[in-house]
Amino acid sequence: MKAAISDILLAPWITDVITTVIRLNVFSIISDQGLTATEIASKCEAISDRLEPLLDACVSIGILAQENNRYRNSHFSRVYFVEGSHFYVGDFLKLVNDESLQWFQLPNIIRGTEKINENPPYIRSDYRTFIMAMNNLGNLGEAEALRNMVDLAGCKRMVDAGGGSGLYSIALCQKYPELHSTILDVKDTLTVTQEIIGDRPERGRIDLREGDFLKDALGEGLDVVLLSDVIYEESTARIVLRNAWDSLSQDGRVIVRGYYADPQKGRPLFGALFAVKGLVDDAQRRIMTISNLEETVKEIGFGIVKVAPLTEFSFVLIGRK
Repeated sequence: MKAAISDILLAPWITDVITTVIRLNVFSIISDQGLTATEIASKCEAISDRLEPLLDACVSIGILAQENNRYRNSHFSRVYFVEGSHFYVGDFLKLVNDESLQWFQLPNIIRGTEKINENPPYIRSDYRTFIMAMNNLGNLGEAEALRNMVDLAGCKRMVDAGGGSGLYSIALCQKYPELHSTILDVKDTLTVTQEIIGDRPERGRIDLREGDFLKDALGEGLDVVLLSDVIYEESTARIVLRNAWDSLSQDGRVIVRGYYADPQKGRPLFGALFAVKGLVDDAQRRIMTISNLEETVKEIGFGIVKVAPLTEFSFVLIGRK
C-alpha cells in the first residue's frame, strides 16, 4: 500500500467524523435534498452550532458539498453512507468504531501482559449491528464475485452453515433456479436473516434452521456446504470441515470463503489486518492463512478444485469429496 503520511495521520479523525455523522443519520436525512445546518440539526435532534463544524469537516473531506449555506450529499456519500443504498457501509463503520477501544490493548497483548477485565470499558456491538456489518461487506462485491466464481450447475441441496444475513444463499439461489439452501445459524442471527430475506423471490427456496454448525449435523446427501466467513482457527476448521465431509454426498462440494491472508504474497491487506483483529478479540486466537486452510482441507480428505482471491478483501477455496 502506498500512502501519503497525511493519509495515515488523519485517517482516525476522518473515520470518527464520518462514523459520527452516520450515527446521527445525517447522510440519510439529507438524502437528495439541500438542507441548512439548522434544518439538519432539527431532524437529527442535535445542537446546530455543534453540528456545523462536523458538516464543514465532511465538506473538506469531500463527502458533503455546500452551496448557499445548504449541505448536499456527494455521489460517494449517497452510494456508501445513505441507509438503504445497496452499498451502504454504515453498519460496518459503527462496528469498527464500537471496537476501537479494544485496540488500545494490542501492545500489551503482543507483549503478553494484557489485563483480563471482566467489565471492559469498551462497547460491545449488538447482534444486529454485527450481522448487518458483515452484510455491508458482502454487498461490496463479495456475494456477486462468489456467484460468478463457483459452478453449482446440477446442485439442488445446499447448507449455508453460519449463513448470517443470508446474502450468499440469496446470490447463489438467484443464479441457480434448482438450488435450495438451508441457512443454519443461531436464533438471534436468524431473526436478522428473516428481516433481510423478507419476501424476496428466492425466499421459497431458502429455509432457516436454528442450530450450531460446530455441534449439529448439517444434513445428509448434500450437494454443497457453504462455509462463508465462519472458520478461521485450525481446531474449529477441522471440526466444521469434518462435519461438512460427513454431510456431503460423493462428489459433493465444500465452498470456504473468508478474509484470509497470504503472507508470502503480501495480500490481501484486509486479511492481514483481520488476523491482527483476531488477536485483539482473543489473545490466544490465531487466524489461519489461506495456505493453512488448504492443508487442513486436504487432510480431511477433500480434493482441491480451486483456491483463489475472490475480491481485494477475501479468498475462496472449493473442495470436492
